[in-house]
Amino acid sequence: MVVIYIIVALIFCLLLASWLFTQHIDKKIEKNFRPPGQFLNVQHEKIHYTKQGQGPTLILIHGLAGNALNFTALANQLAKHYTVYSIDRPGSGFSTRHRNIPADFNVQSATILDWMSQLNIRDAYVAGHSMGGAIALRMALDAPDKIKSVSLLCPSTVPLTKGPGPLSMLYIPYQGLRRVISRTLAAPLRILFGKKQFAQIFFPERVPSNFGIESGGALALHSESFYQASCDMVASTESLYKQFEHYEKISCPVGILYGEQDAILSPDAHMSYIATSLPNSMAEIIPNAGHMIINTQPEACFNFINKVNKLDAQGELA
Repeated sequence: MVVIYIIVALIFCLLLASWLFTQHIDKKIEKNFRPPGQFLNVQHEKIHYTKQGQGPTLILIHGLAGNALNFTALANQLAKHYTVYSIDRPGSGFSTRHRNIPADFNVQSATILDWMSQLNIRDAYVAGHSMGGAIALRMALDAPDKIKSVSLLCPSTVPLTKGPGPLSMLYIPYQGLRRVISRTLAAPLRILFGKKQFAQIFFPERVPSNFGIESGGALALHSESFYQASCDMVASTESLYKQFEHYEKISCPVGILYGEQDAILSPDAHMSYIATSLPNSMAEIIPNAGHMIINTQPEACFNFINKVNKLDAQGELA
């Protein structure tokens, strides 16, 4: 019996120490990161976004556990030709998502479309990275009159048949357990294994030296970011099942760009279904590139987005 008490006490001490450490990390992150853009109240949430450049409207939607800062290098290039909005998805970056609001893609799509309406954005080109690509496709299904084209950058388009590499740790189906882990063990483990995980996500390319601060990579270490990303991860399978068989209804031009050696999502699986569903879509592969092409291959992403946006409704170059 004494042994049991000792074990329980040790577990309690471990969780307490982890909680205190997480509080320290959260405060450090909050000190080093300030919202660079503006906030808009949308459906009782505060949605954070940045705006730069002039020209046709282009909206950038980030991926799982990401934020708008991930697009910094790419957005700077795009802003020479477009009015670029980089948005923090609900619950990501500096945007909020209350606990009773589901992370389903149709809900996120509705929030972003409402955000567009409040800003009087009547139509826009959309580019989405990773999970942001899936939500961009959902938006094209939900509001075909508002979405002029969709550029998919290493996107998730179909339900996953296997976990997305190191991001699989985010799959925590029980909300209570998700909250406990995010407030205690997540930060220590991610700091301990963070470099290895980033290396796996960027493989075979190197993690840029400015990714942590300038591109918002370190913001993902915040406990709330982990919690909300886990909500996204759990919601993703059912959300993709609800939408992937309806892609043939998408009428706007769609392009899909993948890194050849993406170790997070399978290029073959996610590209082939789009090609089958949308025969007038276009697809390209970047040789020797990985999942984070928005950071490592901004010039290639820039050129690809421009190609997609020049496609007419028949898929022919205008």
